[in-house]
Amino acid sequence: MILSGKVALITGSSRGIGNSIARLFLDNGAKVVICGSKLENALEAIKKLKQDMNVSDDNVMPIGINMKDRSNIESIVKSIIDKWGKIDILVNNAGITSNVSLLDSTDQEFLEMFEVNFFGVVTLTREVVKYMKIRGGSIINTSSMVGIYGSRNQSAYASSKFAINGLTKSLARELGIYNIRVNAVAPGVVETDMMNIVTPEMKESLIKMTPLNRMANPNDLTGIYLYLASDLSKFTTGTIINVDGGLVI
Repeated sequence: MILSGKVALITGSSRGIGNSIARLFLDNGAKVVICGSKLENALEAIKKLKQDMNVSDDNVMPIGINMKDRSNIESIVKSIIDKWGKIDILVNNAGITSNVSLLDSTDQEFLEMFEVNFFGVVTLTREVVKYMKIRGGSIINTSSMVGIYGSRNQSAYASSKFAINGLTKSLARELGIYNIRVNAVAPGVVETDMMNIVTPEMKESLIKMTPLNRMANPNDLTGIYLYLASDLSKFTTGTIINVDGGLVI
């Protein structure tokens, strides 16, 4: 089990991609902080994990996190340190999306997108690094293919992910001295709740554009997160890895 003894904090892990990552990390020996936007969501996710897997309370911790609340983020990180003494892996996976044209958008919608997708990540990462720098560790940001190539009617979301890519590369340079690696995963089209904003016609078009001729399910992405979290990638930092079925080559 390549994550044995590691403590992983995974935002957005009560469902979707984050939940699949949590399951794989648990399977590989990690202790995992399960985060939902509400504590009830995290508790429900842990209940399901216990039903599906051999998971004990010693290996999971439920957290309700508000990515727009600095004091909430600070207290959460402290509570994890109080419980387990360290955070070895941070997966910044929580996020929101939108599908609206520039002319129909508002400044508030752009601000909301950046508060959750970027500034919340900055705040959480800063708090975690205060402790992670003692032992080193791995930070993995969830980006998106639209954070590399852009997307029609997704200027707010794409811009927030472009910012995440810049943060990833900059922090890789800055934090390497502490043996902290910083990388990002850029998924393509994944069958999660976030795809509800896309019309069936658009989904079909995206599938036809993908060489593997299908959408991903969350489990298709988890292997790359495991690689980046583990010592298998101990000389990998500053990378943005596309996992999009060849949609953009």
